[in-house]
Amino acid sequence: MQISKFLLNNNNKKFVARQTFQIGHKLQWFPGHMRKGLRDIGKVLRRTHCILEVHDARIPFSGRNLNLIKRLVSNKPIILILNKSDLLSVEFRPLIRSQLMEKMHENNIHLEDIVFMDSIAANAKHAGYNNQFLSTILNSIEKLPNNTIDESDFLMNEEKSYNLLVMGIPNVGKSTIINRLRNVLLNKAGKATVVGAKAGVTRAVLERIKICDHPHKLYLFDTPGILEPSFDRNDPEQFMRCALCGTMSDEVIGKELIADYLLYWLNKQQRFDYVDFLGLSSPTNDIHEALTYAAIKYNQFHSYLNLETGVQEPKPSYIQLAEKFIAEFRKGNFGRLLLDIDMIETK
Repeated sequence: MQISKFLLNNNNKKFVARQTFQIGHKLQWFPGHMRKGLRDIGKVLRRTHCILEVHDARIPFSGRNLNLIKRLVSNKPIILILNKSDLLSVEFRPLIRSQLMEKMHENNIHLEDIVFMDSIAANAKHAGYNNQFLSTILNSIEKLPNNTIDESDFLMNEEKSYNLLVMGIPNVGKSTIINRLRNVLLNKAGKATVVGAKAGVTRAVLERIKICDHPHKLYLFDTPGILEPSFDRNDPEQFMRCALCGTMSDEVIGKELIADYLLYWLNKQQRFDYVDFLGLSSPTNDIHEALTYAAIKYNQFHSYLNLETGVQEPKPSYIQLAEKFIAEFRKGNFGRLLLDIDMIETK
């Protein structure tokens, strides 16, 4: 590809952002281990007092399957933890809270509370991991009727404790939350300790991790992530927003496709911070143009043999540059964003 193809002066043209994103093929990503994880979760629910659902705050609606959640959790109370909230536009929090509460109520799901948490703060106590959060969990447990848990499943010599089940799509910070809760509530450093598993059931689901000793013993079952098996074919952007947040394998979806969606979304929302980062002089809808300029700025090329001329020529390292572009977004360097902004209902 000739590098000069994209190096044109378009400053005199009025930029018009794309209003739709075309994928061109059906996307689906639901690995077998997740399907097995869904089956195994049902085996621990009878020992569970409360559900902690973890989700990415930038996509509070995308990737969440309310029908699946309702089927899995039955009458158990849910505390929804919207993690990575430091990367979310703060002004949207009240709207997100009210809309999620309303949707869960419409689906007869017992949503006890919504907690916004910052996953990258150095001091967990300043990120929402405090006694107020612990009180929310305990209050949820105390409101449960006595028949919501099968007490006979506890060992005779096992001290009475409360079990919490952690659920969520991949890579939303479930393990980070578990470890930080443990570090704050038990004042212990390091990663959480596994405290055993029942025989005959997948260990990945039945790992009980202690996070609190006082005023009650609290344990977490850490589960594999759950991702909605399929998305509305009429709204592929839900899938792409989840991919952009890293909840599925970049290699499976395609880094250039994810980068193209990021470019599309930023342009549509008139967020042009990327222009300088990619070495552009103005916005563009063309991901290859954007990455070509980035290759020049960061001197990121590789050689390929031009079969017509027989000469080695430089070619932008598109995949690596797409990865750099995506990583910049995931670090929050394009601003605090709500990717699900089109799903917010304004009244």
